[in-house]
Amino acid sequence: MNKSMLKITAFGIAVIGFYIYITMYVAGLSGTGSGESAGGVSPEAGEKIFWGDGQCSTCHKIGTSGSATRGPDQEGLASRAEERAKELGMASGLDYLVESIVDPDKYIVKGYDKIMPRVYDPPIMLSREKILAVLAFLQTLGGEPDIGALMKYKDKIPEASKKKVKPWVPPIVVDAAEGEKVFFDETRPVTCGKCHVVNGKGKKVGPELTGIGAIQTAEYFIESILKPSAKIVKGYETMYVITTDGIPYNGLIKSETEDELVLLKEESGEIEEVVIPKPEIAEMKKQEVSIMPGNIGELLSVRDFYGIVSFLQSLK
Repeated sequence: MNKSMLKITAFGIAVIGFYIYITMYVAGLSGTGSGESAGGVSPEAGEKIFWGDGQCSTCHKIGTSGSATRGPDQEGLASRAEERAKELGMASGLDYLVESIVDPDKYIVKGYDKIMPRVYDPPIMLSREKILAVLAFLQTLGGEPDIGALMKYKDKIPEASKKKVKPWVPPIVVDAAEGEKVFFDETRPVTCGKCHVVNGKGKKVGPELTGIGAIQTAEYFIESILKPSAKIVKGYETMYVITTDGIPYNGLIKSETEDELVLLKEESGEIEEVVIPKPEIAEMKKQEVSIMPGNIGELLSVRDFYGIVSFLQSLK
């Protein structure tokens, strides 16, 4: 090899080395160096997962986006997370957010139940990267995203479960389509569709059930039907009201003004509206009792019961 060729080769190696150095330097500045690649971790990716594969919007809304009330409104979450972290003696709001996803039963917001699933387990089974992306998006809700800081928690977040989960099979042969008919059949003593909306169909007295099968198990549905007061979604607690005439009422608050209270109460499988003038209310207190009848299991045949469970589980 002559001297000219050696000079050209050396120059090429130097240029390549320079670009490698620049790439590593930029990666370090963005917090993704040292082998910690952010991959698809970004607020934009996380937002899509929040409203899609992650099923987060089944339980949470963000301000005026979405309508779910099973879990807390996520508007301003990042700033609230900082406050919660200080109260709990944690290092940062990001610590709190990570812990809340890794172990959702650890820090329950007051007024809510332990209903958030572990998103890395069935049925959701989000990958570690997708969970990190959702966290990046959550950082933008009242704060600024910091991918570099987020990636330091990478090993703390479990990978998606690889265990094979056997699909739930009802003890009798019944399908979701059959259960759907029962759910909306208004000729029956109890009609689920009179209180619950599924994909735009039904009435919104109780919680909307669109997409519920993507985040809850058949066992959860069975308990919710047989023991409706075991776990009551926030905002759907019943109020016990006694009027000045001594008349008691128990129902959901539909609306309330300075002049009157409108309650929705269940009566023989039907939902009735009761308007009570405020001056006529002698006592009013929240009850830990669901408006959903506790005897639904007795009013349904075994086939209809498992048909409804199958239908709810199919709502992905």
